[in-house]
Amino acid sequence: MIWTRPSAAFSFRVAVALAVTALPSLAAVTVSNTSNYVGAGRWDWTIFVDADPAMLQEIKCVVYTLHPTFPDPVVEVCAHPETKFALSRNGWGTFTVKVKILYKDGRVEYVDHQLIFKQQTAPTTLNVTVENSAKEIEPGWWEWSIYIKGTPDEIKQIRCVEYTLHPSFPNPVRLVCTPNNHFLLTARGWGTFKVPIKVMLKDGSIRELSHQLEFH
Repeated sequence: MIWTRPSAAFSFRVAVALAVTALPSLAAVTVSNTSNYVGAGRWDWTIFVDADPAMLQEIKCVVYTLHPTFPDPVVEVCAHPETKFALSRNGWGTFTVKVKILYKDGRVEYVDHQLIFKQQTAPTTLNVTVENSAKEIEPGWWEWSIYIKGTPDEIKQIRCVEYTLHPSFPNPVRLVCTPNNHFLLTARGWGTFKVPIKVMLKDGSIRELSHQLEFH
């Protein structure tokens, strides 16, 4: 049998193949977030590491660096693969979260994740409407109430309702979370205007409506 010396190119290809096989793949790890609008321009959100269960078990800790306006913006979450190392916070604006993933074998991975706030549209089967009543309490000055009209089953699905009044009102964004009176809001004024409304359901979805106030 005649042995020949392998070419340099062949040796290089073998070395590269062995090196690639030996290196663990980090591509299976991603970072995601969920969000839920809670009213007044604010959101509850949760950021987490997403990977298959075996890969999550290899992670020791995850360090999240939030926007500097947060108290204690650097947060370390350790030993919670069952929650995907989740971190929950509340805020009004999106930003890039710097994520540092520390593996049990000493590896470190860095990921930048842009928070995404996305509201889920309410099902079309929710057929609630908006109505208002009004009473003139002195010439040109009215007390009025706006509320959600729907069946008892539909009202039970609603968590809160956000009414955005005319900017001339103090605190024009009003959040009402009282289903027993159909999320009624009462105010006083002299002029009518269109009220943008967000109906926030218990499942996290939102139905956007608007209502033109009527005084008569």
